[in-house]
Amino acid sequence: MFVRDYGFTITEHDPERPSMVLSREHRTIKLPDGLEFFGWGRDHWPAPQWSTELDPWQFAPKWPR
Repeated sequence: MFVRDYGFTITEHDPERPSMVLSREHRTIKLPDGLEFFGWGRDHWPAPQWSTELDPWQFAPKWPR
């Protein structure tokens, strides 16, 4: 089974005022290849109190060295 690393940011929002950011933290997680990151993120940090963003380089192609 292939495991992929995901770098992402978790943001906590004020439930009464969703545009207000209470905290922000960067994390890295290893997920099995068959598990989709966005669904996993929504299950662990549900809206509107939380949001998750993948690091921009997560979508970059893997170039051979």
